[in-house]
Amino acid sequence: MGKIVVIGSINMDIATDLKGMPEIGETIKGQDAVISPGGKGANQAVAAAKLGGDVMMVGMIGNDAFGADALANLNSFGIDVTHVRSVKSTTGLALILREHGDNRIIVSPGANNDWPDDLPLEEIIPAASIVLLQNEIPFHVIEKVVEVALKHNVPTIFDPAPVEQFPVAFLQKITYLTPNESEFKELPADILQQKTEAVLETRGKEGVRIHRSRGKEVIPAVSVEVKDSTGAGDTFNGAFAVAMTNGESLPDAVQFANKAAAQSTTKVGAQVGMPNLEDITNTK
Repeated sequence: MGKIVVIGSINMDIATDLKGMPEIGETIKGQDAVISPGGKGANQAVAAAKLGGDVMMVGMIGNDAFGADALANLNSFGIDVTHVRSVKSTTGLALILREHGDNRIIVSPGANNDWPDDLPLEEIIPAASIVLLQNEIPFHVIEKVVEVALKHNVPTIFDPAPVEQFPVAFLQKITYLTPNESEFKELPADILQQKTEAVLETRGKEGVRIHRSRGKEVIPAVSVEVKDSTGAGDTFNGAFAVAMTNGESLPDAVQFANKAAAQSTTKVGAQVGMPNLEDITNTK
């Protein structure tokens, strides 16, 4: 098994349930707040580690209690945190307000936007078997990571969430893109003409549509009783990275990731719901 290097965001999530949103100047009572580790980068690292992956997390935290908790959480899953740095900014926070089943989320990136220039990417990336990225850190950092990975022939996975108008030349350097159905519609049609081997369009209950230069293939979804879909996309990405570093074919890797994502929805909570390897082994 090769090393999976996850370069991305580390947050703490604070969630509460409300009976109604407050008006300007109004104070209302919510339910007890739930504080839990989050951030797409950290979520994907945990998903991969729980499935047996050899994972290194590269990211930024603040020199505060939330940062200490986030670091301890990554350590608890056996993730290499050598390059998780504490910076002057506060740890990234996501404030999640739930009302009648709907979410309103406010993200304060904090330390996720505070990346130093001396990060030794030329040491970190060549030692990786695959690099996993998301769009919750500064884009110039993502671009630099992709350039170094390309230079050293290290494959990359990019989860383009939150989606924006990415330069076509950048997208064409990514090995595997993993947009959901709505994000896929925002991507240009010609990205498969260069270094991109496949675009994996995740479509929920409709499975995953693999787009390759020679055509399309659909990997069906796994039917489960869904309790909470939070973190399913992050689970898919982490599981896909594990399968690829284990030498699986692309369709088999997607099928494995599908099973992991499905299992993650059967429990409440993002990282809590992420499956272990035995959970996938027992999934039909």
